[in-house]
Amino acid sequence: MAKRNLIPIIIIVFSFITSESKAQSYQHQLGVRMGSYDQALSTGFTYRYFFKEDKAIEAIIDLNKPASFGVLYEEFKPLQVTDGLKWFYGAGGFASIKGHELLGITGILGLDYQFAGDLPLNVSVDWKPELNLIDYVGFRGSTVGVSLRLGFAGTKK
Repeated sequence: MAKRNLIPIIIIVFSFITSESKAQSYQHQLGVRMGSYDQALSTGFTYRYFFKEDKAIEAIIDLNKPASFGVLYEEFKPLQVTDGLKWFYGAGGFASIKGHELLGITGILGLDYQFAGDLPLNVSVDWKPELNLIDYVGFRGSTVGVSLRLGFAGTKK
C-alpha cells in the first residue's frame, strides 16, 4: 500500500478517536520520546497504559545502538495550576536487546499535560536517570526527555 493511501485511513481513525474525547482520560497512550543521546532509553517509541486514574505502566523502546527496552511504573499527582497538568514519578528497569549486554534500573520524574476537548494529545517532559548494572556499572543522571503521545481507547475515569 502506498504511503499516500495511508493518510485517509489515518484521518478516519483519528476522527473516531476524537469524536467522543471531551472530558475523558485516555487509558492508552502511544507516541514518541526524544531524549539525551547517551541514555539506554532516550529516543524511540513510548506506550503508556493507565490501570488506575493515577497509576500507569510505561514501556519505552529505543532503537539506537544498542536497541533497548524498558518498563516503568508511574504515579501521577494533579497540579492545581491548570486542568490536565500533573506531575509524576516512578521507577523501572531496562535491558538492551542487541549489541552491548546492558541491564539496569531507571527512575523518572516529570510533568505531564493532557490536552482537553477534541485533541487526544499528551505531552510530557521528564528527567530519567539510569543506573547500568551489567556490562559495566555506570550512572547517567543528565537525561531529559520530551514525549508526545496520542490517547486512544478513552474511558471516563
